[in-house]
Amino acid sequence: MTKERLAKIAKEVLFWVITLFVALVCLRSGLMKMPGLPGEQFWIRDFQRWSYPDWFRIVVGIAELISFALLLVPRFASYGAAVFAAVMLGAIFTHATHNEFGRLPFNFLLLALLLTIIFARRPIFLKRIRKEN
Repeated sequence: MTKERLAKIAKEVLFWVITLFVALVCLRSGLMKMPGLPGEQFWIRDFQRWSYPDWFRIVVGIAELISFALLLVPRFASYGAAVFAAVMLGAIFTHATHNEFGRLPFNFLLLALLLTIIFARRPIFLKRIRKEN
C-alpha cells in the first residue's frame, strides 16, 4: 500500500472518529431535551432560567436528533453538521449572555469539529465548483 493510500485511509478514519463523537453528543443532548426522558428536568430548568419557552427546548432537541441522523450518512453529514452548528451558535450566545463562561469551551470545541465536518463532507456540487475555479 502506498503512503498516499495510507494517508487517505487515516484521514477518512479521523473524519469518522470526529463525526461519531459529534453525533453521539447530538444524540445524548437531543434525547435529554425530549419530554419524559432522563435529563429533561435539567434542560427544563436551564431553558426557564434563560427565559426561553418550553417548546423551544423541544425544537432544539429535535434539531439535535436530526443532526445525529444526518451526520451518520456521509452524503448528508455536512447538512447535519450545519444544523448542529446553528444550535451551537445559539448555545454560545446564550451562555455568553448569561455569564456561563465555563460552558463555552466545549461549545467552541464542538463548533470547530462541526466546521471540520462541513468542510470535509461538503456536498459534491461544492467540490466540483471549487475544482472548476
